Amino acid sequence: MYPSQALAECIIDSLIAGGIRDFVYCPGSRNAPFAYALARYEALSESPIRVHIRLDERSAAFFALGLTLGQGSGSPAARACVITTSGSAVTHLYPAISEAFYSRLPLVAISADRPAELHGVGASQTMAQKGIFSDHIGGEWDFSSDSAELASVPGRVARALAAAAGHPSGTPGPIHLNCAFRDPLTPSDEAEASNSAQLRENRDGGAEIYPSQIVREPSAEAVVKSDLATVVIAGHGAQDSVLRWAERSRVPVFAEPMVTGVSSEVLIPFQQTLCADSDVVARIGQIVVTGRPTLSRPIQKLLASDKRVIVVSPYAAWTDLHGMACCVVSSLTQSDRVDAAIQSSLCEDLFARAQSVARGVDELINSYGDELSEIGVLDALWHDCSHIFLGASNPVRVADLIAGRHGYDPQGNSESDHRAPQQVWSSRGLAGIDGNVSTALGWARALEKAYECPQTVHAVMGDLTFLHDASGMGMPLGEEFPRCRVIVLDDQGGSIFKSLEHGQRASKAVYERYFGVAQRVDITVLAQAYGAKIHRVSSMPELRAILNTEADGLEVLQLSISRPTKDIAFLRSL
Repeated sequence: MYPSQALAECIIDSLIAGGIRDFVYCPGSRNAPFAYALARYEALSESPIRVHIRLDERSAAFFALGLTLGQGSGSPAARACVITTSGSAVTHLYPAISEAFYSRLPLVAISADRPAELHGVGASQTMAQKGIFSDHIGGEWDFSSDSAELASVPGRVARALAAAAGHPSGTPGPIHLNCAFRDPLTPSDEAEASNSAQLRENRDGGAEIYPSQIVREPSAEAVVKSDLATVVIAGHGAQDSVLRWAERSRVPVFAEPMVTGVSSEVLIPFQQTLCADSDVVARIGQIVVTGRPTLSRPIQKLLASDKRVIVVSPYAAWTDLHGMACCVVSSLTQSDRVDAAIQSSLCEDLFARAQSVARGVDELINSYGDELSEIGVLDALWHDCSHIFLGASNPVRVADLIAGRHGYDPQGNSESDHRAPQQVWSSRGLAGIDGNVSTALGWARALEKAYECPQTVHAVMGDLTFLHDASGMGMPLGEEFPRCRVIVLDDQGGSIFKSLEHGQRASKAVYERYFGVAQRVDITVLAQAYGAKIHRVSSMPELRAILNTEADGLEVLQLSISRPTKDIAFLRSL
């Protein structure tokens, strides 16, 4: 076996032994040894892996990122990787790697590289790839096709996967394997590779990774002051243990829309609106923060105030934007107690205030009747859909304004006709619109294996977000689309900036040219060209009828709506 093929075979074998099951492969020449290594697994009658071929490296990386979402927050082990050729192809992975880094997702990125002797001499498709992702990965491992290094590959890959899972640093995240291949880049004999003894041994995986180390032990003394009215602020990646503590302790929870599973007995909806109310803020004396709350400016203002802030984080890079935390612990303990009377009174007041806001939300939604609106669409999704992907622009913010209005009750009762989302995702690591279509499709593919019954991912995003990653719909012949319904809220350009300072300061002409940037593309024709099924939706009843069915592969729904700027301002003022 030629040295480059031997290295590729060993790396793929070691990755599978370490638990990687999904490989997203981008066609190229320098990374071709990986193609042959993957093909031998695909040829098995019961292959332990799935290979996804993608043309665009940026979309491929976000697709791999989406594949990691099917594991749920309780499993930090890496399960998916993306493989590219050398040169500029590697740079296209950076957006997804950055998102994975700040979302603490164990994405594995593998790049082929030219050997050392071809660097610095003007060789084609050659650039400095070592250290290219610098501070946005949990580690980088360089491999060469020198035969003397082959024996160390399994151990080094095991260490790499341990780092991706957060061992021993405590923080999971993306890693980079850079593999220098020398010619020839093909096997000496394809039949030779398929007879590898390690192939059969690694089919079930199960390689050991290094045990986790607790970064910070919680204090033996209580960190929660029992005489202060306490709330929990739950952001992206909130710890379930903190949410259960809040439920037991009757501590109200302000949760971003991506945080699901909060008990209705303590979930307080409309966090943006309530935390902008000075009377509500005055009632709060202590805040327990879990996850990474970055969505709401009123929440950030509250965290920057004089309240007592406790951050609960298992990660070394905890979230404390304003440096106001009085302490940071990895978990709460049984000694962390609150006063039942104080908490009961606080819950009653917040629920009463939430009910008042709910009436205003109802009036706004009802005022549209059957007409489409962004707030009505998000409300329908929240009521009818199990797996929701929110575009990282207006959709996630509108969802934050209305999520939870169904099914909550001060007595903990829930509406019998309401099916709350099981899981909600938005790329909040960097909060960018980059790769949103690809991430949603990757998540949908992961759900195919995670559930016996068909599950549809409903991805709602603006027209610019959709067009930014339209190439993510590219699918090679022989692969079927997963069940994914992309709902495009077409308001003719970017409206997110209208609700920010630019909407107040820029003239209409400047705003539309530099911030709105409406496009000429026919969305439905574009989506149809990629093979998606198309729906032009013109009313809320038509949308609800579609939402109550499972998607047939990839469906793109185009909804022409007005910009929601006034609705957002109204909801924040309630």
